[in-house]
Amino acid sequence: MPKLPECDRCFLYAHNPHIICVVHPTGVDGNSCLDFREDPNAEPEELWEPEGATYYNGELILQPQQRLTQQQQLVSLEG
Repeated sequence: MPKLPECDRCFLYAHNPHIICVVHPTGVDGNSCLDFREDPNAEPEELWEPEGATYYNGELILQPQQRLTQQQQLVSLEG
């Protein structure tokens, strides 16, 4: 079974390419793990947002671009 996204932040994570976790070496069945323990020393996950995008429920969503009038385009080019 593949590892869960939260495995990297778990205290029990093995940090080994062959074993996922000390309790569940081959991974867990399902979408969550009852043995998950947050590792206080784990690096925080950085959610980088490019300009014009934002995260909703962990998914990066691109915001629709606002159309500029010809006059606004000329002003921005001159600026």
